[in-house]
Amino acid sequence: MKFLILAVLLTLLTVAMHCVGSYAAMTQGVRLQRKHATRYWLRIVLAQTYVVTLMLIVHLCEAALWAAAYCWLDALSDFPTAMYYSLSSYSTVGYGDVVLPHDWRTLGPIESIVGVLMLGWSTAVIVALLQDFFHEQRTS
Repeated sequence: MKFLILAVLLTLLTVAMHCVGSYAAMTQGVRLQRKHATRYWLRIVLAQTYVVTLMLIVHLCEAALWAAAYCWLDALSDFPTAMYYSLSSYSTVGYGDVVLPHDWRTLGPIESIVGVLMLGWSTAVIVALLQDFFHEQRTS
């Protein structure tokens, strides 16, 4: 049951981090595309590069949160190993060469579910920004 409480807490923190990152990506992405470049295609490239980079950093921070939890639990021996496991789980790659102890093993699949949701959310942010670009282009 401890793993479930921890999983809920980690999920809530992950979602909160993603909210902040998504908001920053959208507001800054829109600002970049409307303000800096005079050529339409260059505005898209600048804004999308910014948004994708920021969202990648957010995903890495989210995986690091889970990795820190694995270290705190002494479920994995060191942070690099925990980060490797976390990224593998978060992205659903799941190589299986590093595994959690029996008591905590359910956290891995839960992190995978959360990771899929966060990756889908990031995709929606990127698509929404593109839609905003195209809508602005059509109306101007």
